[in-house]
Amino acid sequence: MAVKVGETIKLKGYITQLHFVRGRKGPQLEKLLGFKAGRLNMGWAMLYLTKLPKPSDFQFRGYTQMSGGVSQGHLDNPLDRRTAEKRLEDDNYDVVKLKEWIIRDVFSVSGSKRLVKIVPNPDGKRRTNKDYPPGKGIPQWELITRMPFKVAAAMLPGEVQWQK
Repeated sequence: MAVKVGETIKLKGYITQLHFVRGRKGPQLEKLLGFKAGRLNMGWAMLYLTKLPKPSDFQFRGYTQMSGGVSQGHLDNPLDRRTAEKRLEDDNYDVVKLKEWIIRDVFSVSGSKRLVKIVPNPDGKRRTNKDYPPGKGIPQWELITRMPFKVAAAMLPGEVQWQK
């Protein structure tokens, strides 16, 4: 995905918060987020979510050591295929109320708690579970509805760190 700083695009997929990824080099981001080593070598973009999601727009995916939001999700045959959200539902949590609380008290579209997405530049390779090893355990959520993001930074191949 070739993007330009300042443009707005609509995407879905995995998000986290800015304070977990700010100022990190590409290899550090790969370890934090659960990308296979070298995945960001072709460059990457930092996107800021511009509108808070509604409860129906996202799902809980636990922490980045849970690839795909599934414990042992990096394996071809994990022991338990339930996502973090499915586990909450199975344990009788009121997932909608939890989401409303997260939106109110955790999510933001400004400051260090701002919701962000790291998007690797395309490299033409098909991805498998093995391309997403367990990350270092930062919170992650999955947008299941396309939402507007502003491109905050676009790192070219060889550029490793963004400071803002």
